[in-house]
Amino acid sequence: MLSKRGLLWWVLVFLLLAVIPTAQAQHYFFGNPVIRNYKPEEFKGGIQSWGIVQDDRELLYIANNFGLLEFDGATWHLYSSISGSKMRSVYVGKDDRIYVGSQANFGFYKPNKQGVLQYHSLADSLPQKYRNFDEVWRIYEQDGRIYFFTFKNIYVYTPGKKLQVIAPGNPLSFSYQVNKEIYSLELGKGLSVLENNRLRLLPGTGFFADKPVASILPFAKNQLIIFTIRDGVFLYDGRSVTPFQMAPDLAQAGLIINQALLLKDGNFALATQNKGLVLMNNQGQMLLNTTMQEGLLDNTIHTVYQDTQENLWLGMNNGIAMVELSSPFSRLDGTTGLSGTGYAALQKGNALYVGTNSGLYVSEVLPNKRRFSLVPNSTGQVYHLDQVGSQVLMGHHNGPYLIKEGQATLLNSGAGTGAWEFLPMPNEPDKVVMGGYNGIGLLSATEQGVSFLKNLPGLDESSRVLAFDKDGELWMAHGYKGIFRIRLDQKQERITSVRFYNSRNGLPSDQLVNMEKIGNELIFPALYGVYRFDKAKDRFVIDKQYSSLFAPNEHVIEMEQDVQGNIYFISNQRVGKITFDKFGKPTLQDQLFKNLREQLNDDLSSIQVLDINNVLFGAKEGFIHYNAAKSKHLVPFHTRLARVYTISNEADSLLLSGRLLDNAADPELPYALNSLRFVYAASFYEKPQQTQFQYFLQNFDTGWSEWTTKTEKEYTNLPEGTYVFQVRARNIYGTVSQAKSFTFVVNPPFYRTTWAYLVYTIVGLLLLGAAFYQLDKRFKNEKRRILLDKERKLGQKEIEIRHITNQSEQEIDRLRNEKFQAELDHKNRELTYSTIHLINKNELLSNVKLELQEILTNGGSTAPQEELKKIIRSIDQNITSEVDWKQFELHFNHVHGDFIHRLQDQFPSLTPMEIKLSTYLRLNLTTKDIAQLLNISVRGVEISRYRLRKRLCLDRSENLTDFMLKF
Repeated sequence: MLSKRGLLWWVLVFLLLAVIPTAQAQHYFFGNPVIRNYKPEEFKGGIQSWGIVQDDRELLYIANNFGLLEFDGATWHLYSSISGSKMRSVYVGKDDRIYVGSQANFGFYKPNKQGVLQYHSLADSLPQKYRNFDEVWRIYEQDGRIYFFTFKNIYVYTPGKKLQVIAPGNPLSFSYQVNKEIYSLELGKGLSVLENNRLRLLPGTGFFADKPVASILPFAKNQLIIFTIRDGVFLYDGRSVTPFQMAPDLAQAGLIINQALLLKDGNFALATQNKGLVLMNNQGQMLLNTTMQEGLLDNTIHTVYQDTQENLWLGMNNGIAMVELSSPFSRLDGTTGLSGTGYAALQKGNALYVGTNSGLYVSEVLPNKRRFSLVPNSTGQVYHLDQVGSQVLMGHHNGPYLIKEGQATLLNSGAGTGAWEFLPMPNEPDKVVMGGYNGIGLLSATEQGVSFLKNLPGLDESSRVLAFDKDGELWMAHGYKGIFRIRLDQKQERITSVRFYNSRNGLPSDQLVNMEKIGNELIFPALYGVYRFDKAKDRFVIDKQYSSLFAPNEHVIEMEQDVQGNIYFISNQRVGKITFDKFGKPTLQDQLFKNLREQLNDDLSSIQVLDINNVLFGAKEGFIHYNAAKSKHLVPFHTRLARVYTISNEADSLLLSGRLLDNAADPELPYALNSLRFVYAASFYEKPQQTQFQYFLQNFDTGWSEWTTKTEKEYTNLPEGTYVFQVRARNIYGTVSQAKSFTFVVNPPFYRTTWAYLVYTIVGLLLLGAAFYQLDKRFKNEKRRILLDKERKLGQKEIEIRHITNQSEQEIDRLRNEKFQAELDHKNRELTYSTIHLINKNELLSNVKLELQEILTNGGSTAPQEELKKIIRSIDQNITSEVDWKQFELHFNHVHGDFIHRLQDQFPSLTPMEIKLSTYLRLNLTTKDIAQLLNISVRGVEISRYRLRKRLCLDRSENLTDFMLKF
């Protein structure tokens, strides 16, 4: 928040603005404008240029001795004259054709299929009798017709129609177009106007019958201002001609005018034969005179043109120049007589004093006075200039100087060497505090003169920066130590106390601390941040308002306030201006000043506000003047694609250029041309070599490139696809143009085209069909082979299975047989055991029987004989028990496969005894055993065997037992 005293100060500022003399705003040019010269060897053309125009794309076209020059801000291109004649005039038609006139020829340029301008002669279609003309000096367009003016005839071209020829009765001089009228000077008659393809003499213009006219321009109150080549300037109101009153210096300059141009600000630019460029206001005062001394290559200027950015282009007798008339910055340097680096400046009345490391210079502050001269006795390092009352004091390496009557006078050397600056005492303006190399001195300054009083003891530090605060306390800033707070006695002649502040008292560091008085407040720019002093805390605190305007790592070096309250500053990063709205809210503006930082004095920075419109910045070479009245000159500019080339190993080939890049349909490129080079430029002509570009190829690049001053970009081996190349520019002021886009398509190689894929598809289908057929055939063959193999394998398997089955069956049979045999053996064993049992039983019984019979025979027993006989009968029954036989027969048939039944069936005549014998033979029993079983004798068995053989009808050779075993 502003304090009451601060608010009061602002009110006083605005009251002062109401009484500031308006004449200060008329100090338009303090220095020389920046000039950019182009030598013939740079643009590869002839030395002389005669006409300059600009098309809607802001490209410049210049009629040159060697042909038509085209300049896009980065590259010059010469379209050589077909006939080798010198080109004298150029005009851009509403149809975008470039119409040109030369010696004995005229025509137009229009782009071919690649966008390259090609010349088409119109003069070749003229009848032979009209071809004998010299130069075409002027070209104008009116009502859809193009007029070519020579000194003999006027040729009228209507596109699509036959050329017309206007043959006036008198020889012509130059012609002129003002608003919608075309004028021509008829020698010997006067000034005429073109009406209905005829020249009509204007009343009262016979005055010019023998006075060559350079230019005719519009003037106030519907008048015309007419510039003759040698005879002065006149006004014409439609009836009479009157002289135009010019200031004496301009009227007596002896100007030879080749062309005059009405500027957009209402002033006039004069291209002269002998005095370079002259700017004149509508009151006839010279505003600027730029010659070779100010930096031009030549004093003879044939033509002058103002471009869309209000800069002036000069076609000279030797080269081309651009004068940065639109820039708010101008130069006070060697071209104005200065030498050295700028440190200090002061305006007193109409005298402008500037101090450099070479000395003090002075010049009159007049529109046409820009020459500085060295003030006598001032040679050496100048640090500061201050006006105290009516006196001008200079801080110099040698000490304090008084500047008076055009001389510098060194004050009493008792002050010691080296003086920095001077401050009048707040309450005693006749006393002046001086900061010196070795402390603080005291001077007396009155209307009668200035004298050194004494050095103030108590401080022996170098005191370059001094200021009184609103309470009358003196402060000193030491850039390498800190801040000193100095109190003087009531008489202000002695230092009573010195309080030192540094990083221990709130400052960020001990070094690079400065001090500025803004309004009625002291602020302290430090290494980082801006501080103010809090007396209640007795320490420094950050000033939030100012610190918020700067970056955290930004070091503010110098600040200076104008009478409107605006603050100009220099930091280690930029130069700018802080403005305040009606509520006191600050805004920092630095865009306009971006080009300044690298040009400024980096020793002791200096800003000198002369008045509300004029500010001087100390530069490495003299000073840079800033005209605040022109600060709104920044206008949009355009980036354009100039040419697109296809790149190959052999040579680059132009694809498109010029307007075709703006209007052409998206080109499709064969894959073989997938490497491109883009050439681009910006229509900004102030220091074009510092204009930066940024590009981006959509569908290829990942984002915008870094800024670069290169004006072309190559892309190689782009894959097929659709691309959009974009480029934009950033000028020296940081203004970024809109991006220019160019869309193109890279077609795939022939083997990846749609037709190729169609062929591939057809061939693929055929191959697929053939492959399918082959596969099917192969599959069928394989299937057949597999089936056969399977059948073979199945056959083998079946054989194996049958073999295994047979083996299994055989094994089963074997096992079954073995089982059966085992069972049979078991049964046989049982039968055998049974038979043996029977044999044993019968044998036992037989033995018993024999013993009993012996007993009966011998009569050795006491038992009754009947009882013995009974026992014998019982034994016989057991020996021959039928029950035992039946049981034996059952088991025997079961074991031997129903042997008895089969035997009975085949041999029914067999007796029971013979059947029993057969069974015993089947069991392979001995004759003795059989005899026991049959209860007969062995002989009986033999007889029974014999009888059995007969019954069986066996041959003698056949063994009865074998037969029974096999049956």
